[in-house]
Order: sequence, then C-alpha cells, then structure tokens
Amino acid sequence: MTTQFASTNGDVATLDGLGADRDFRHTGRLSLDLALTGGEGEEFAPFERIPSPDELSVWLAWSQLAVAAGATDAEYGDARRLRWAIWHAVQAVLTDTEPFEHDQAVINAIAAHPPLVPQLTGPTWVEPTVSQALSTIARDAIEVLRDPFLRARLRTCAAEDCGVPFVDVSRPGRRLWCEDARCGDRNRQRRHRERQRAQSKG
Repeated sequence: MTTQFASTNGDVATLDGLGADRDFRHTGRLSLDLALTGGEGEEFAPFERIPSPDELSVWLAWSQLAVAAGATDAEYGDARRLRWAIWHAVQAVLTDTEPFEHDQAVINAIAAHPPLVPQLTGPTWVEPTVSQALSTIARDAIEVLRDPFLRARLRTCAAEDCGVPFVDVSRPGRRLWCEDARCGDRNRQRRHRERQRAQSKG
C-alpha cells in the first residue's frame, strides 16, 4: 500500500484517512511522540505504530510537523534508530544518569542534517523531506535533554497502566498525566467509580 497525501496552505492530511485510527501520542514534544511509536525487540513489538516506511509517512503527516512526504527504506531505518536512541536517552535522564554514547551519537548525527525550513506565508515548509523532518525531531530531542529547565521537567505519567514520559511545562510544575484527555480522564473516571462503589456500600 502506498499512502497519498494532500497539502493545502500547510495543512496536511492523508487522502485515505490513515492515521485517524492509530494510537499515536501527542505529548507536546515531537521527539517524545516519535519515541512512543514503538521500539526494538519482542518486548516492544505490541506497541509498534510505524511498522513500515508508509506508516512513518502517515505519522509525519499526523504529527505537529504535518509533513507530507514519502519515506524511503533508508529514512525509515534512520527513524527507527532515532526513535530508539531518544527512548534510551530519555530513560537515562529520568533515572538521573547520562545517555549512552551510542544514543547520543545517533541523535547528534541525525540532527546534523539540514532541518525543515519554515516560511512566513504559503505552505508551512519549503519542499519538506523526511530527512529534514527527522533532523528537526532530533534537534527537539537535544533541546529537551540539554536545556536545564526542560530536562528538569521530564516526568513519567502517574497512571499505573501508563508510565509514558512527558515534559511538564505547566507553571506550577505539578502535572501528573502524559495527556489530560487520556490518562487524566481515565484516572478521574476510575476515582468516580470508586466513590460510587464506596457510597453504595455505605
């Protein structure tokens, strides 16, 4: 299957509606969103969301970058390497350790490529490519992992069945959930049901 894309004034969508039914995450940071599309090995296989170059293209169109571009096999390989390096680097920071040199090297190498070029009017990007999109994502990872404020605001979702990393940029710094409309709502619903059960027993 080859996914087609349409772009109007920078707004990108898949013509066949792909992406609407995917369990893609919006944490507020591009690099974390990519890291949450899956991983390597049997442990992460059930969580794979971009199993092919076409699916990577769907994710890029869906992401906040809204990039309409077909991914090659080589670019897909780079995306998977970048995803895994970001995941490991974030986990290292969350456990107060330094990322492995290999993961740093992968992120740095992809960030060294030319990034997406924005423009003031017309389409958001000037002739965007997947390689440029990956560079932009790698640079976002560097910002998150290097900036003292963002690094200190890396959190893990408090939901017992989640554990997804996110960056808490709220002013008080007391955000608990990776996504309020996801884990926040589920937690509120769970507490509501618990109160109802407690009242019924009382």
